[in-house]
Amino acid sequence: MDMNTSLNQLTCTAFDFETTGLHPGIDKIVEFGAVQFVDGKMTKSFEALCNPGVPIHPEASRVSGITDNMLVDKPSVKDVLLDFMDFIGDSVLIAHNAGFDLGFLRAALLEHQLPDMKNLIIDTMIIAQRAFPGQKSYSLQNLVSFLGIPPNTAHRARDDAYMCMKLFLASADALSFMGDISIGELMQ
Repeated sequence: MDMNTSLNQLTCTAFDFETTGLHPGIDKIVEFGAVQFVDGKMTKSFEALCNPGVPIHPEASRVSGITDNMLVDKPSVKDVLLDFMDFIGDSVLIAHNAGFDLGFLRAALLEHQLPDMKNLIIDTMIIAQRAFPGQKSYSLQNLVSFLGIPPNTAHRARDDAYMCMKLFLASADALSFMGDISIGELMQ
């Protein structure tokens, strides 16, 4: 990828997962959510619940509102994972606290013997720390509140992905000096 490419020219996919717990490789994804955007405009979205084959930890269920009963008749993680990988294609991936979601994505790819993705990945937590220094908390919900972005349903994958997209765009705007910024400038 040419690092001089303007962000406005790139297809980006903000994504988020809800999971059975906090440990990739042990816990599983129960909900995939993503929004794809170009030049600040959402072009399509993806959301799907899946049956992880293991129970959801009560604390994870409390946070997301997703229960084991909601997942009984849903497709397998592998089926949804294949659709998700097709959806993201070669777009630039955007996630908040990206290491968490990437850990689950890579664990699922490995478990189902699928190739690792080669997408460029941007963590909005790191970008927001540069764009908005001095915040008490860099959680997605606190940053959305700080920026005055109208919240959706927190801790549901597609809604969190949408908030991540909004945070990414606000952060890129705050870091740009002429209204446009290249992927290389953003990544510095």
